[in-house]
Amino acid sequence: MTVTYGDIVFDVIRYDPEHDNLILHSGPERPGDDWDQSDEGDALRFKDGALIGVDMFDFTTRLERGDAMTITLEDGTVLRSPDVHLALRATAA
Repeated sequence: MTVTYGDIVFDVIRYDPEHDNLILHSGPERPGDDWDQSDEGDALRFKDGALIGVDMFDFTTRLERGDAMTITLEDGTVLRSPDVHLALRATAA
């Protein structure tokens, strides 16, 4: 399974049930060279200016509240995902 936000495809999906965090990564896992915090409070990892990873905090709580599960970048760009709600199913397998 992959999760898509805008035109970014995250192909590494992990869920940490102890902390209720969804971890998304694009491509081979590697450290970023920059990071930021989204308006939603999530940790964003960048490599050479490209978004490569997202740590979505309080994931199931936000889903249960019906939050939009968007990612807002520093420049105001809002990324949406049609399939992030399926991520828990994929990590449970």
